[in-house]
Amino acid sequence: MSGALSAVSDFLGWNNTPSDEVSVVVKSGKTARQITNWTSAVLRMGIEIMPWTASLGMTASRASAVGASSLNPGDTCQVYIGSVLVFTGYVITVVEDIGPEDHMIEVQIASKSVDLVECAAEFSTFQMNSTNALAIAQAVASRVNIDVVSVNGAGNTDILAFSVILTETAYEVIERVSRLAAVVFYDRPDGNICMANVGTTRAASGFVLGQNIEHLQTVRSLGGRYSKITAVCQGTVSLFTDPNEDALDSQMGVLTVGVDATDPGVPRTRNMFIPVENGDQDYAVTRQRVQWEVNRRIGRAYPVSLTCDSWRDQAGQLWLPNTLAPVTAADGTQQDMLIGELTLRQTADDGTHADVILMPPAAYSPEPLLNPVLADAFIQALTSAQSDVDGSVAEDDQAPEQEAPQ
Repeated sequence: MSGALSAVSDFLGWNNTPSDEVSVVVKSGKTARQITNWTSAVLRMGIEIMPWTASLGMTASRASAVGASSLNPGDTCQVYIGSVLVFTGYVITVVEDIGPEDHMIEVQIASKSVDLVECAAEFSTFQMNSTNALAIAQAVASRVNIDVVSVNGAGNTDILAFSVILTETAYEVIERVSRLAAVVFYDRPDGNICMANVGTTRAASGFVLGQNIEHLQTVRSLGGRYSKITAVCQGTVSLFTDPNEDALDSQMGVLTVGVDATDPGVPRTRNMFIPVENGDQDYAVTRQRVQWEVNRRIGRAYPVSLTCDSWRDQAGQLWLPNTLAPVTAADGTQQDMLIGELTLRQTADDGTHADVILMPPAAYSPEPLLNPVLADAFIQALTSAQSDVDGSVAEDDQAPEQEAPQ
C-alpha cells in the first residue's frame, strides 16, 4: 500500500493504523506550509550518522501543485511520518531532473546538526577547567542554536581540563568529550542532539524472520579480531636490544605493563599491541581500552542487516537508532540487538520498507580516551611543581612565626 493511499484510509477512518505518509513542514520567514504526497522518500538515521538526512521526490507537475517547487536551500523544515516528528533541519539542495519521459523534483534535507559537522567550533575560550562533558557540548552547540540534552544523566562526567583545537569542527569537539564521558550522541526530533548511554530504550517488539522480516543477512567474522590485546609502553629499549630470540622475552618484559585482554573466539595466535598514553595513572584508561578493543571487535563481527515490511513496532512506535530489539532467526533463536542505522524508504509503486543494521550493544560503545590535557608533559610538570611549591610555601610561612619571639 502506498503512503498516499494509507493516509487517505486513515483520514476516512478505515483503520486505526498510524499513518506512514511523509510530510514536510517548511518555514520561510514567518510563514509555514505543509507539503505531502511525495512519490518517493528515503530517510537515513543512525547512532553514528550525523546529520540525519531525507531525500524526497515527486513529479514537477505535482510539485508545482502542492508548492514543493518553491522550496529553497536554507528553508527551515520539519520532517514528519504521519503525526510523528522525525527530525528538524534545513533544505540543503533542490534538484530538478528532466528526462524524455519524466520531470522530477528532488529535495534533500539535513538535520540541524549539519552545522556541527561542517562548521568550526567557536568558543570565548579554548581552554576549559572544572567543567563536565555535557556543559562543553552545550557550549559548542549553542553557537549554532542547538541544545544538548542528557538522557538519564549521560554526560554529567567531571572533566578537570579540556582544550579545544582551533581547527576542530563542533562535531569533533563533541565526539572527543563524549568519549571522555563514555556516551554516544545523536540527533533528536526537535533539532537538538542528545547524549545517552548505549541502548537507552527497548522496542515493544522485534524482527522475526517469516513475519515482518522480508530479507535477512547475518555475518560471522574473524576479520579484525585478535586473540590478545596487550598494552605496551613506548620506550627506547627496543632500539638498543639485539633482535634475537633470546632478547625478545626481555624486550617484552620491559615493554609490557601487565594489562591485556583476550578474545576466546579467535582460534590462533593473533596479537595486537596498543600504546600506553602518557599521563595514564595506574593504567586506568589503558585497562578500559584493551577490553573495549576486544568487545567492540567481537560486536562488529556479528552484524545483522535486514529489511522490514514496516517502519513501526507492534506498539505503533517508529524504529529509531539506539533502540534494543530482539531478532529471531529461522531456527527460532533470539538475540537482543541494537539498532545502529536505519533507512526508511517509501515509493508509490513499492510501498514502505525499513532497511535496518543491528549489532550487539558492545559494538557501539565509545572508545575510552585519556584527556589530552592530562597527557601533556608541560601540564604534568606544572601540576607537580605547583604541589611542591604549595608545600614549601606553607612550611616557610610557619618558620618565621616560630622564630619571631626570639
